[in-house]
Amino acid sequence: MAWSNKIMIYLDKAVNIIFLNLLWLAGVVLGLGFFGVFPATYALFHLQKEEAYKADYPSYLQIAKSFFTAYKKGFMKMNGLALIYGAILYVLWIDMQLVKQMTIGLAVLYYPLLFIMIYVLAAIVYTFPVAIHTEGTFKQKAKLVLALPLLMPVQSIFSLLFFLVLLAAAYKFSIILPLCFVSIYIICIERFISGELMKKGAIKEEIIQENM
Repeated sequence: MAWSNKIMIYLDKAVNIIFLNLLWLAGVVLGLGFFGVFPATYALFHLQKEEAYKADYPSYLQIAKSFFTAYKKGFMKMNGLALIYGAILYVLWIDMQLVKQMTIGLAVLYYPLLFIMIYVLAAIVYTFPVAIHTEGTFKQKAKLVLALPLLMPVQSIFSLLFFLVLLAAAYKFSIILPLCFVSIYIICIERFISGELMKKGAIKEEIIQENM
């Protein structure tokens, strides 16, 4: 392959990253903010396995169609999970505010609550690849999601630290947020986590399910 063709492919992939981020933002807007975050994130994770996206010169129209098809299909189920996670995090946040007002409580309870909150955030990251790549009932997938932060502690810490690094970069260069913040995170996490899950036998490469 000529070097000029390689450059064009890399430029095209850079445009794809921006396009994916814009699709995610569009999904969030369609869901009126909160109710668009989980479906849009699910659709972007799902898109990583679509042939329309993996081609060297993908069709943006086909990518958009695949995104919104997955977005629509997962809208209700993903928002059900969003409400559950949102309620858990809200209760933990309230508890942490109450503990801060207690001298003894701050010393005894604050860090366990903080650990639980971080654990829940790690579980959220695993929710999407498990939903897409595994078979089984909702209960079986839920057990796997809750177990993975313990079974894959290094990957869990990396996922959260990588998010903080991107967040710091976005704070320094605000243009990152609308152009590539979410898409870069999801592309990297999908490849990293899915690969590790396959190594551990938690998922099979050929399985692409959306039945969570």
